[in-house]
Amino acid sequence: ERDACAVVSERMEFVYLNAAARGLVRRGEWFGKRCFEALAIADATCAFGCPKIQAVNESSDLVYCEETVFLEDEGWRVFGVGLIPLGAAHDDHGRAILLLRSKEGCLGQSAFQSQLLTDARSLARRVL
Repeated sequence: ERDACAVVSERMEFVYLNAAARGLVRRGEWFGKRCFEALAIADATCAFGCPKIQAVNESSDLVYCEETVFLEDEGWRVFGVGLIPLGAAHDDHGRAILLLRSKEGCLGQSAFQSQLLTDARSLARRVL
C-alpha cells in the first residue's frame, strides 16, 4: 500500500495530493481546501487548535501526529502523520508535506511512530 502524501499551505490548504491521498478526500474539489474541509475527520473542531497548523508555522523539525478519517467504504481509519515543514521560502506556497500511513495492523505505537518519522526524514531529504 502506498503512503498518502499531501503538500499543504500555511493554513493547511491542499496544494498537491498524490493518488493515495486523493483516495482519502471527500468527492469533489480538494485544491485550496483546508484539510478539515476535504477530509471527513473525526474532530471537526480541530482547526481551532490543530497541532499541524502550529507545526507548519512554527517548527523546523518533523512532527508526528495522528488523524482519524472516515472512508466511505471502510469506516473510520486512524492514520499516523509525519509532518515535514518546508519553511516560508517556497515560491509554490507549499509549507509542509504530510506523509500519512494507516495504523491498521500496526503492531506497536513506538515502532510505528519511529518508522514513520524515519521514512518522513528520508522523504524530506529527497524533496529538499
